[in-house]
Amino acid sequence: MSIAFQFMKKLLPVLFYFFPLIVFSQIDSSTVLTFDFNAHEIKEKDRRVIPRAQGVTLTADRFGNERSAIYIHGNLFSYLNLSSSRLVKPEKGTISLWINLDRRVYSGKGYDNNPIVYTKNYQKLDFNLAYAIGYDCYAKRLIAYSSEDSLKDVSVAAIDNFDFGTWHHLVMSFDDDYLAFYVDGELQNKMRKGFKTKYLPTDSVMIGHTASTKNERFSQGVFDDIKVFHRILCDNEVKELYHAPNPNRLMAFFSNSLKYIIIIISLIILLIIVIVRNKIKLKKQQERLELSNRISTLELKVIKAQMNPHFISNCLAAIQDLIFKNNVDEAGRYIAKFSFFLRQILNYSNKDFITLSEELEIIKLNIELEQLRFKNEFTFDIFIEENLRTNEILIPALITQPFIENAIWHGLLQLEGLRNPVLKIAIRLKEGLPVIEIEDNGVGRDLKKTRKEDSKGTKLIADKIDSLNKLYATTNYKLEIIDLFNHETVQVGTKVRIQLDIVKE
Repeated sequence: MSIAFQFMKKLLPVLFYFFPLIVFSQIDSSTVLTFDFNAHEIKEKDRRVIPRAQGVTLTADRFGNERSAIYIHGNLFSYLNLSSSRLVKPEKGTISLWINLDRRVYSGKGYDNNPIVYTKNYQKLDFNLAYAIGYDCYAKRLIAYSSEDSLKDVSVAAIDNFDFGTWHHLVMSFDDDYLAFYVDGELQNKMRKGFKTKYLPTDSVMIGHTASTKNERFSQGVFDDIKVFHRILCDNEVKELYHAPNPNRLMAFFSNSLKYIIIIISLIILLIIVIVRNKIKLKKQQERLELSNRISTLELKVIKAQMNPHFISNCLAAIQDLIFKNNVDEAGRYIAKFSFFLRQILNYSNKDFITLSEELEIIKLNIELEQLRFKNEFTFDIFIEENLRTNEILIPALITQPFIENAIWHGLLQLEGLRNPVLKIAIRLKEGLPVIEIEDNGVGRDLKKTRKEDSKGTKLIADKIDSLNKLYATTNYKLEIIDLFNHETVQVGTKVRIQLDIVKE
């Protein structure tokens, strides 16, 4: 009783293992086994048999799908065993697979042949191929084989020599009568067979390895889409296998579409950025051009305001008066200063910036001319801070002229003996920036009888400062007009403060 129990105990696992094969793996002409590795696993698609892989690597298939084919490395310890099941050993059937061999493998022993698919029919060492496909290293061609013994052996060779490093589709069909071999969808030949295909039950169907003690050979390359049919495929079916589309074509389509969409969107965004940047740049250039034109216009208007006919007429009248009084030397000095003043005004009129020393030169000439005209009715004083390098500081050209004329004409000369008219000009540094102050002790703005042209000149300078600040974004010029009062809150003059900025040439 105990012996029978022990026997059944050992037998039950075997029955449980083979029961699914007996019940669910019915072999008929519709049976197809597929090893396609598209799930990135080494398995039969419907798990009806269990393949075993040794020393192989999942790699890209012929469509470029990653980890969707196996790479066999061409040595004793690298192969794919499809199993020894009857499901991979059809009596009448078709074997289909894709290969991409890297090179001829010289290692091993026996007949110089690199095996692709290989299974035996007997334990004997020769003429033992139930079905096989290999690369014959002597013929340099792919050959399909099948044999029963040394008298009944058939093989079909490919028409062309085999080329390594490219994908090829191989199909081998056989029944009791014929053996046919296809390469890349084209029939190579169909040979008379005349015997049943028999198998060694314990022998496995090997990929890339002969598993033979006498002829121990290997293949190196990529293998994919291995199919075993239990029927003979017609020519059209073979061509359909050869032209089978990428199984991941939808995924590849969406993946490529996504890439193209991302590229297109990126290009559109880049184009928009370029257009917007160019538009902003063009707008800034247009604004700078308009500001430059505005500044040029203001320069001309300032010069026109400074060199108005009334000023020139008064200067000439003063010269004439000196000549009539036989004061020739003084008239000559007046003419020399007047001509030099006009020349410098015209010379600086086409410049946005001049040095502070050049501006001071114009200021002195202007004040001296006014003193000659008004017979030294006022005095002036110019103070320059010691550490100021006037020949290195750039300021907007002719920026002080309207304020000096207003101070003289409408501030100092309006005094009626109440106090000595004095014009003070101070140039000093404030928080590291140069500041020009023009101060008079005249009647003040409330009592000034300023002509329309003079008020317009002051406004032109204010507009010019505003335009310069916009044109040169790094500058910050400021204009401030301050009314001066005594302790009795009576206006005793005006101070104009012009804060300059550091400008590089």
